Amino acid sequence: MNTYVKVQQAETQEHFIVSLHFSEDQLRLVRNRGFKRPIIENLQKSKIKHLLINEMLGCPIVSFFYQDRRYTFYQFGPAVIEYLKENLAA
Repeated sequence: MNTYVKVQQAETQEHFIVSLHFSEDQLRLVRNRGFKRPIIENLQKSKIKHLLINEMLGCPIVSFFYQDRRYTFYQFGPAVIEYLKENLAA
């Protein structure tokens, strides 16, 4: 599934589109960069902290902390937030 994500770390924040996939113990984020190799992040589900499921300006969001970064996912396609909730809140 593809969605829009904001990643915050210290004084910086990045916004990009990622393809996300869950396996049994991790969340895999793939950020395509055209003809360059994609950037792949594998987040261990057991290290995800402070899961927040909320709404911002009427749009559902899922947010959490992983190591020193805050990830915020926005509803960008059908059922993306439900997919995240189903796999992270279990």
